[in-house]
Amino acid sequence: MLKFLIKHLFFNNNNKEPTETEKIKLDNCICCELCLSVCPTEAISLFKYSKVICEYCKLCEDICKKKYCESCGYCSLFCPLIYIKNLTPKPKTPVIDKKSCVSCGLCSCEAIDIKNKKIDEDKCNLCLSCVEKCPMLAIKTPEEYVKSLFIKVDYDKCIFCRACEEICPIKNLEKE
Repeated sequence: MLKFLIKHLFFNNNNKEPTETEKIKLDNCICCELCLSVCPTEAISLFKYSKVICEYCKLCEDICKKKYCESCGYCSLFCPLIYIKNLTPKPKTPVIDKKSCVSCGLCSCEAIDIKNKKIDEDKCNLCLSCVEKCPMLAIKTPEEYVKSLFIKVDYDKCIFCRACEEICPIKNLEKE
């Protein structure tokens, strides 16, 4: 594992100047689990029922009929996990992760009950300033919340080696 870390930290940068660390994009994740196998710090976790669905579905194998994945992403067009993710209803307001929230008060707003770690949907105007102000990344936009139900990246464990980007079959994790 040490060899992997050294390789990705020091030799995988293609002589680029250091820049601000960018978050990993998870918009089109199909829960294929390939990233789990390459993450050196186990910072990625998936929807707990994805293995059960994949174990019984096997639709991607029927579609591909190839021994090795060629990263074409065709399987993502038929994956039931994508449909489940897209049909999951979004909350009307941002969502506070009660485990991550330390009740610091930096997100203060008339819609936020800091003591109970809740957001009143009648008072929230969706300005999302609370999401920007939260130093613990404990407040998620409605879209981020739905994504987090399917794939989570623990940014405290992540070393931003981007090995998950390299193995992603649909290349949705690329930088903008």
